[in-house]
Amino acid sequence: MITFLERTYKDGNFFYFPDNDLHWVEDQKSLLTKVLIHTIEAAILLSQDADSEKTVSFLKVASYLDIPTNLLGKRIKRLVELNILKPIEFKFNASKKLRISGYEFNNTFEEVSIEEVAPFKQTTKQKSAIKRALEKKLYIDGSYAPRPNTSEISPIRQSGNFLVEQCITSTNAPTKKMAKLINIGNKQEIKAHITSTSRIMNPEDLQVLFACYSLIHKYHENSVALNEQKPINNTPIHIADIAAVRGKTTGGTTNNKIRESLETIYRTNFEFYGLGEIDINKHSISGYMRQKFTNFAQCTPLSEVDAVISGDDIIFGKDSMIYLIKLPDDVFTELLTGKYHFVFPQASLSAPGIVFSLYLRFRSRVKNTFSESLKTTWSALATGSDFKDFKLSLRTQLLKVNKKLKRINDPYVYSSFDEKEERLTFNLWGYHGFICFKENLLSVKCHEKEMFAACKVSMSDAVNKNAPTIENHLRSIFEPQLQLESTLPKNLSKVIKTFINKYDVTYKLINDSYTLSIYHSDSELDDVITVLSREYNFDSSTTARKVAHDLSSLHLLSIKGRTITKNEFMFIVDYFGLFDIPYHVIVKYFIRFRSTHNDLITLLDTGDAPEQLIQKIESHNFTW
Repeated sequence: MITFLERTYKDGNFFYFPDNDLHWVEDQKSLLTKVLIHTIEAAILLSQDADSEKTVSFLKVASYLDIPTNLLGKRIKRLVELNILKPIEFKFNASKKLRISGYEFNNTFEEVSIEEVAPFKQTTKQKSAIKRALEKKLYIDGSYAPRPNTSEISPIRQSGNFLVEQCITSTNAPTKKMAKLINIGNKQEIKAHITSTSRIMNPEDLQVLFACYSLIHKYHENSVALNEQKPINNTPIHIADIAAVRGKTTGGTTNNKIRESLETIYRTNFEFYGLGEIDINKHSISGYMRQKFTNFAQCTPLSEVDAVISGDDIIFGKDSMIYLIKLPDDVFTELLTGKYHFVFPQASLSAPGIVFSLYLRFRSRVKNTFSESLKTTWSALATGSDFKDFKLSLRTQLLKVNKKLKRINDPYVYSSFDEKEERLTFNLWGYHGFICFKENLLSVKCHEKEMFAACKVSMSDAVNKNAPTIENHLRSIFEPQLQLESTLPKNLSKVIKTFINKYDVTYKLINDSYTLSIYHSDSELDDVITVLSREYNFDSSTTARKVAHDLSSLHLLSIKGRTITKNEFMFIVDYFGLFDIPYHVIVKYFIRFRSTHNDLITLLDTGDAPEQLIQKIESHNFTW
């Protein structure tokens, strides 16, 4: 480790030039962009005026290039990824290291493939090449099933009440909090509280959500063809596929709107209040309950660019084309193993948002004929907007369906307006009706045969005769496997003696025991699975599911209110050379000796451990 006698943390990040043998750098310039070449050339030029300890500060290089130091830092990160630069291990003699970094040119340079590193300000051609490479890894190399053929997809969602449909907002202003009274069927009312860290979902977001449900179902249909053992609730969804299911042409504006919708769906939370029952210790308790729901358990854009802090927000995945989407377990199970799905007209996901909301209201309310005051419709669909604005928007958007859906050639959609009578006549996929703007009245009649035909479902084949539905053909394939998944860990626990603590799990064998920490290594996990499989005569995949279920209940260590990540824990192990000590023993040491906590936080914050912490750990006799 290098010790700097004069330099301190106040001098900031720096380059270190132990020698002047940098001729090899010239040969690597063909790998670099112009800005990276300029950065290297500036650093090498300024090395001629390096201080007595052979260092040049970032500030000096940034000033020479006339750029901010944070931009220089991003360029340095890129040069490290390309193996041109490497970080050095050092300490200051006169001060603490804190968060200061030093870099030197890597004389042991080995070229890194562009597929192994994240891109830095690529051209459009380079970005496209990298995205194609990422898609190839995901879909072609066998990591995932093939992308769905969108021409074969009909929009669906899982069966059952879906209260989210009534909780969306149609107002133009981005709403972050809203309370609403909604209905289950025609009688029961419940209250909903909707919150979002960005904005509450609107009808267009709901169309994106239905497209995602349809693509997830089709994707797992493809996985059946690959003889998948079980459906994995983490599905890759391509932006272009969402656009195709919605009848949109993919492109910059469309892609950005879909990305915004995915983020909004992920960030919108729903709390429902009403009468319900809950089982506690085999007893059922009735009363007023609260239940929380979110549409996506996880929604991760696959990105080649790191997240960026922008004010109080973080920007991430703004150019991603593939998202990994994890649904709530009960929604995922219902989507794949429910008896049937609700089906929607293909063009409904292309319709203006307010038209889509109106159609959904007809589906839930209209059996034969139905009339209501337009103010009631306004209250249900556009809470918070002005009534006059709502009427104008409704008329404008209903008339747009003629032009907007014309290229789809859907015979079940049309609208016309009689200006003298102020009466708009429409057909929305089998729901024929009119709106009289003079009398503020809406009236509609369901043409049942046409309503089914618009969804490409025959009345004779419909599973549910009250709505367009189709049988879920994946049910017979996945239901037994998912049932096995849910019961297997519990059943195996009756055979394998298992003791689960907060931070580790112990498996008792006939002549031995094995303990896995929450910070276990891959090799430790493989060893435990192998031993348990041999001891109890289970196949390794069965044992792996049991162990994964046990590990999911463990917690990360928390010190002084700070959660210690696995990377931080491994840094501690590496810093003190505790490689031969079982990780669960190390965790118990830090739990037991609270006097180490402040010093441990100092180590994680600065990269250097106080002397007293080093002495305590070196003198401790770790036993297990």
